[in-house]
Amino acid sequence: MSNTNQAKAIPTKQFFVSMLTRDISLADAILDLLDNCLDGALRSANGRDVNYSKHKVSISLSKDEFRIEDDCGGIPRSIAENYAFKMGREPDDDRDSDKETIGMYGVGMKRAIFKMGRNALVQTFHNGDAYQVPITSEWLDSKDWDPLPINENENHKTPGTIIVVNELYPGVSRHFSNDSFINDLNTAIGEHFTSFLQKGLEIFVNGVSVKAVHVEVLVSENENDPAPYIYRKTIDDVVVSITVGLNTGRRLDSDDEEVVDFERNRSSATAGWTVFCNDRAVIVGDKSRLTGWGDGIPMYHGQFSIITGIVEFRSVSAEKLPITTTKRALDTSSNIWLEARTKMREGLRVWINHTNAWKNHPRTDQSELWKNAKPLSLSAAVETVSKRDLTSKQDGGVEYNPAKKKVLPKPPTQKPSSKKIVFSRPLEEIKIISEFLFDRDDETPGVVGDKCFEIILGDAKAKEENK
Repeated sequence: MSNTNQAKAIPTKQFFVSMLTRDISLADAILDLLDNCLDGALRSANGRDVNYSKHKVSISLSKDEFRIEDDCGGIPRSIAENYAFKMGREPDDDRDSDKETIGMYGVGMKRAIFKMGRNALVQTFHNGDAYQVPITSEWLDSKDWDPLPINENENHKTPGTIIVVNELYPGVSRHFSNDSFINDLNTAIGEHFTSFLQKGLEIFVNGVSVKAVHVEVLVSENENDPAPYIYRKTIDDVVVSITVGLNTGRRLDSDDEEVVDFERNRSSATAGWTVFCNDRAVIVGDKSRLTGWGDGIPMYHGQFSIITGIVEFRSVSAEKLPITTTKRALDTSSNIWLEARTKMREGLRVWINHTNAWKNHPRTDQSELWKNAKPLSLSAAVETVSKRDLTSKQDGGVEYNPAKKKVLPKPPTQKPSSKKIVFSRPLEEIKIISEFLFDRDDETPGVVGDKCFEIILGDAKAKEENK
């Protein structure tokens, strides 16, 4: 028995290698590695704006191996020696203190590797210096925190990093062989990195290019036209930006050009709230109490599929962002999040009231009112609406409430003789009409019915006029 009168407080390697990996999903572990690639591009820009169109990340998944390769500048040797492979971040690690990155805990790369397999090789090339760091199963099995070797690597000549993981765990191997997992991963990447993809970044998964998931609201530059709710303020060194408005009905025209079709059914995937932290989408299309639904306002339902809210937190102090270590969940105890949530609910009430006023009117009644509107991202929406003369500007922030500014259109007075028409048709027939009218077979039955009535009414009026 020891008589040192001391209690050991050193974390075990088993905790980091096994237990810590349970707090993150396999897909989120891959997103963590992608985050590191983008942080590398930000560092290599040396304070300049990053031209993401010059960067590419390729991910390969198979039952035997995981591989991620980027051209984002590589890892400086001094960072590898002192920080990159440590299990956690030291107080003196002031990397990125002047950059809007999202890493703060120093566990991302290691946890992702440990999540997948028992053998890995990190190869990098930075400013003419090429080296590699192996993480072997023997090192993992050892109880000691032995230093990892840094070996020269003359074969790597492209500025960037390659991480290869093999000896995959059986469950990981099965996931990497599953098409459904690959599709879900593509969607997660398209959501989480949509800002970077829209700036030109290319990401490939098994050779297939990932497409951005657009999260936008309709905005008009005209002073008296409808506009979304906007809010922006700096709280404890974090810039909080919020917009709530109507989302877009995007479609391709005959020339394969993307246009906005107000009458088109909205995608429920981007309805609700999307939250960004330093350009990364933490959650997309949330419709729960987490973002205010059912808290003093109605729970989300189909009527609100036209509403999109977007909030972003930006700061060079990543530890102040309201996110967890997975970077795909919110820290709901954060004071900054709680302050933002109050304004989120305020904006949401505006548009819930608007949809309540219009819910018994076809979208064709509104489409003319939004003809000057364009789909814009959060930052573009805030910038555009902020130019309006009636925008409130105080305490260093901006706020625009379209209901208070009286720019939201009101529905026409319903005629006393109006009656609701309700009828049912087989789903197969609705799909045929939907395809015929909208070039897609999944338009909602209500929209299909409205359009059919409008067409017949127009024919009937024309026939009446020609008598």
